[in-house]
Order: sequence, then structure tokens, then C-alpha cells
Amino acid sequence: MNLLVHAVGAWIAAEAASGRYPRPVAVGLSMLIARLGAPTAAMTMLAFAVKRLNEAGAFERLKTAPSPRRRPIRAR
Repeated sequence: MNLLVHAVGAWIAAEAASGRYPRPVAVGLSMLIARLGAPTAAMTMLAFAVKRLNEAGAFERLKTAPSPRRRPIRAR
């Protein structure tokens, strides 16, 4: 349960840092999430870094991997 609370806090903090929420809401959320401590801060930094890399296109090759084409089975 503790891990879930920290993960949700990190997700909300990463969304607030990316500019999804208006400034007063983001500041309030940041103050609440800061009370969760170091594990949430570490997860937040990791989530924000992955989100920025995703927006920059670092994972495009993984998303658009071509699917292997299968030849149809012929009846004999």
C-alpha cells in the first residue's frame, strides 16, 4: 500500500511539473506530495525524465516495431 501511495504521488507530481495543472493547483499538490518524502521524490524525477524522453521521441522505435508477417497456411 505504501508503494502505491508513493507511486500515485509521483505520478501526480510529474503531471504537475509538466504543466498540466494551473500554477496554484500545482503548488498545492507539490506541497502535499513533498510530505511523502524521498521515495516519492525519486519516483517523480524518474517519471518526469521518462516522460520528457518519450516526448522527445526516444521510445518511438519501440512503439512502432514492425510485426512479423506470417504466410498463410496452404491446404495440401
